[in-house]
Amino acid sequence: MAKIINQPPFIRADALDDSRLEDSRDQVLNADFPASPHTPQCQLGSIEYIPGEPAVPLAELEDFLQREVATLILDELYNVLHIFARKLGSNIDALHAQNFKGRRIVPVENPRFHLIRQEKNFFIKPIPVCLLNYDFWTQYLASDLHTSRSDSYRAMALGFLRSYSHLILHQSDLRIAKEHGLIPEDITWAGWSKFIRGFRLLNNEDVARRYHYGQIRLTRLNWAIFIFRPKSAGSRLRFYHESPRSALAFIQHAAVPLAFIFASVSLILSSMQVMLTVPDDSLLFGGIALSSALLVFIPVIIFIYQISWGILKYRGK
Repeated sequence: MAKIINQPPFIRADALDDSRLEDSRDQVLNADFPASPHTPQCQLGSIEYIPGEPAVPLAELEDFLQREVATLILDELYNVLHIFARKLGSNIDALHAQNFKGRRIVPVENPRFHLIRQEKNFFIKPIPVCLLNYDFWTQYLASDLHTSRSDSYRAMALGFLRSYSHLILHQSDLRIAKEHGLIPEDITWAGWSKFIRGFRLLNNEDVARRYHYGQIRLTRLNWAIFIFRPKSAGSRLRFYHESPRSALAFIQHAAVPLAFIFASVSLILSSMQVMLTVPDDSLLFGGIALSSALLVFIPVIIFIYQISWGILKYRGK
């Protein structure tokens, strides 16, 4: 699909929120003729706040978008993320499949946890109502009307809704989404199908880099933070999600290689103790070589295999 400039991937008639926003250019022209404070909103015909957020004026748009769609840590990890996750934006199980696999759908408001899986929990950010509004897209997420930072917000919003095109594939998915408060309850299947179809056609070049990936395991992100220490995570953040449960899972995964090393060292020491009692030097050197292979070469082979897997997934093979 060709890259969309200015216009969202849906027409006004298919918008799922029909709130009207006053064009920012009209606000300048009408500055000398303010509406009466007693004029009903229906007569004004437009709202001055972010759709779906009556307490958030449009003047706070930058902070709102940063809070609702930005994924700074994952963006910074992008160049190494293929080592820990599959680089495929469609690698997202639909909501009914999440239930089938025994995962509990957990709504979260922080966008950095969107599509993150923690054991049997699957975190999903509900859709902000403003992203269902046509005027909001054309006026505040238009790629050639704002700065490059606004362009990135547009890409984040496009990627976010593209992920929902994989989460809600069937009417059963729509019912599950409503049950968990992921979308407004008044959305019909016909309305959703028309709205989301354009987002399914987006390419990776249209969306933010985080959405070049689909769902990601929390345990792997914890390792990524622990190893690469991205600046956006801050000096105090040792895990992607710091909680007793995530720390326990991290330790449990770390226990496997540690147990292997401990067992290998114990085997080597025991073997050396036995071989020292043998007068034949060839047997001694042979035993040392075998022990070294167990301790060094096998872990190295496993490590190379893991890196090769990450490179192949990065190249899309």
